[in-house]
Amino acid sequence: MLTWLPILVCAGLAINGVRLRGRLRRLDTLPASGRPVDPAHEFLVATGVRLSDSGRRAASYHASRDRLDVLDLVPADLTAERALDLARMVDTRTYRADRCVPGRGAFQALLVHSEILQRAGITRRDGFDPVELVDITERLKTFASGSTDLAVLPGLRAARDDAAMRVRVQQRAYRFTRQNQLFPFVPQIATAIGFHVNQPFGLAAMALFWFQPFFVCAGRVPLSPRDLIRSPIVRILGGVLFVVDSVRAGRAQAVKAAEAKAAGLPPDPVKHAARQETAASRASYSQDVQAGLDRFLRHDRADCPWCGSVELATRVESPDLLLRKPGSFRLDGCERCGHVFLNPSLSPAGREFYDRDRYDGLRTDVAEQVLAAIARERREQAAAVRPFVVPRTWLDVGARYGHFANAAREVWPRTVFDGLDTFPGLAKGLARGWIDHAHYGRFSDVVDSLAGRYDVISMFDYLERRDDPSAELDAVAKALPPGGHVVCELANADCRQARWLGRFWPGWAVPERAHFIPAENLIAALEDRGLRPVAVRFAAARRPGGLTGALLLAVAMIAPRPMPWLPQQAGPVGAAGRVLVMLVASPLLGLARLLDRLAGRYAHDARYAGTYLMIARKEL
Repeated sequence: MLTWLPILVCAGLAINGVRLRGRLRRLDTLPASGRPVDPAHEFLVATGVRLSDSGRRAASYHASRDRLDVLDLVPADLTAERALDLARMVDTRTYRADRCVPGRGAFQALLVHSEILQRAGITRRDGFDPVELVDITERLKTFASGSTDLAVLPGLRAARDDAAMRVRVQQRAYRFTRQNQLFPFVPQIATAIGFHVNQPFGLAAMALFWFQPFFVCAGRVPLSPRDLIRSPIVRILGGVLFVVDSVRAGRAQAVKAAEAKAAGLPPDPVKHAARQETAASRASYSQDVQAGLDRFLRHDRADCPWCGSVELATRVESPDLLLRKPGSFRLDGCERCGHVFLNPSLSPAGREFYDRDRYDGLRTDVAEQVLAAIARERREQAAAVRPFVVPRTWLDVGARYGHFANAAREVWPRTVFDGLDTFPGLAKGLARGWIDHAHYGRFSDVVDSLAGRYDVISMFDYLERRDDPSAELDAVAKALPPGGHVVCELANADCRQARWLGRFWPGWAVPERAHFIPAENLIAALEDRGLRPVAVRFAAARRPGGLTGALLLAVAMIAPRPMPWLPQQAGPVGAAGRVLVMLVASPLLGLARLLDRLAGRYAHDARYAGTYLMIARKEL
C-alpha cells in the first residue's frame, strides 16, 4: 500500500499546483491613481510593511470604484510560501461573492471603511503582527460579507518573514491545535516516507515538491516572490528553519515575559485572560453539577406529545456525545404515529445548562465556523421557494447569529431578512448587517406583533428544539398572510442511518433536539392549519455528514477535548492520547467523508435521507 504513496503525492502536487496557480492568476493588480485618499478609508498595516502614499491612493480609488468596504492589500514580493498559503486559503473566483467564507488574505495590510471599523469595535490602527491581522481580517469579513476583496498592490513591501511566523499564521488561520500543529509539514513527511518505499516516484515527488513554487508563482502571475530562486532550499530546510526561528521567537517571548513580570503584569495577557475565563467557567459548572442533575429534567411522560398514544418504546439511550456534559438521556418513539421525543424533557434550568457554551461562550469560534458551513449549503433551500414566491420580506425563526439570512442574501439580494430567537448572539447578526431587524423571544409569544408581515417564514433545525412544536406551528399559521409560505427543514429519524448508527447518528443531537417529527405527521399538521405543502424534498444530512459525524462523536467520546465541565486531565498524557486517537481515526475520517459525499448525491429517498425540507403555502 505504501508503494502507492509517492505516486499519490506526485498526482496531488501536480493537481494542486494547477489549482493554486489559477487562483493567483485571477488576482487583480491595482492601477496607479492620482485621486486623493477617501477620508473614510483607513489602513491597518503590519509592523515592517511599507505602504507608500501612492499605494494608499491606488487602494482607495479601487475600493471606491468597486464599492468595497474591506480590501486586503497583497504585496507582490510575498515570500513563496506565503504566496502558496494565500492561494490555499482564498478562492479568488468566489471570495467576494461568497458571504459565508471566512476572511482570509496576505495579512500584511488592509484598507477598511471607517464605519466597518467602528461597527467591528477595532480601535487600534498600528503595531499589528500578521497573526493579529488573521483575527482582524476574519472579523472584518463578517461585517462586510459581500464587500470584501483582495488585490495586489505594486510597490507594497511585505514585512520580513520567517518559518516560525508562517507556522503561527497557519495555526491561527486554520485553527490548528497542539495535536495537529505539524500539519503544515505533512507533504514533507509523506514525501520522505514515499522516497523510502518507492525511490523513482519518491524522487519525482521530492522534485515536484521542491519546485512547486516555480510552477505556481513564476510567469504570468501578478506576484513576484522575493525568495523564489532560493525557495527549493527553503523547502528542503523547512523543518530546520522552523526550529531555528522558533527558538529565536521563544527567546524573544521569554524576554518580554520577564519584563512583564518585573512590571507586575501577566507574561501573556491573552492567555492569562483565557485561563481566568476557563477557571470561572469550571467553578460555575462544578457548582451546577454538585447541586444535582435531577433538576435539569422534567417528569417522564407516559403518552406521546404528538398524538397522545401510550404505546411508547425506547428508541435511543445516550449521553451528550458532542459536548460530553454530564447526564444520560432517553428518546422514546411512539408506536402509533412514529413521533420520537426526549423523555423526560429538559427543564428551563436544564436547557440553560446544556445549551451554555454550545453556540457561544467557550465554543463561539467553532460554532460560528460550523454554522457558516451549514448556511452555505442552505442557499439551495433559500432558492427552493423561487417557483412559488419572490419574497419581499423573510423571517428566519431560530436564527441564532443570522448565518442563514447572510447566505440567503446571495440568492435574494433585495429581500428584507429579519431574525427571531431567544439567543443573545442574534444581536451580533444585527450589528454585522446579516439581518435587518431582530425579534427577541419565543415565536408563540411574539406572533401577534409579527402577523401578516412576512412573505416567507423559515425554520431550520428549530421545531426539534422546541418544547411544544405544535404551538410553533400554530404561530406560523397565525403569522403568515394568505399566500405566504413556510419553509421547514427537520432531521429524518426514520432513515436507516439512524437505526444503523444508533446513538452515534449525529441527527439525534442529544439533548439539544427534543422532537423528531416524521414527514407524514408534519404534512398532516400543516394541512390542519390551512397550510398546503407544495414541496417535500429529502436530502443527505448537513455537514459533517452521517458517517463522518458518527466517527467524530466516537472520537470525542474516547478522547474528549479539555472542557470546564469535564474532569481535569493530565496535560501531556491527555494531549498524547488525543494525538494517538486522531492518528488512528484520520484515515477512517477521510474514507467517511468520501462516502458521505458520494451518498449525498443519491440520498433523496426517505429511507436514506438524513433530513427533509418542506415548503407549505397558506391558502387564500
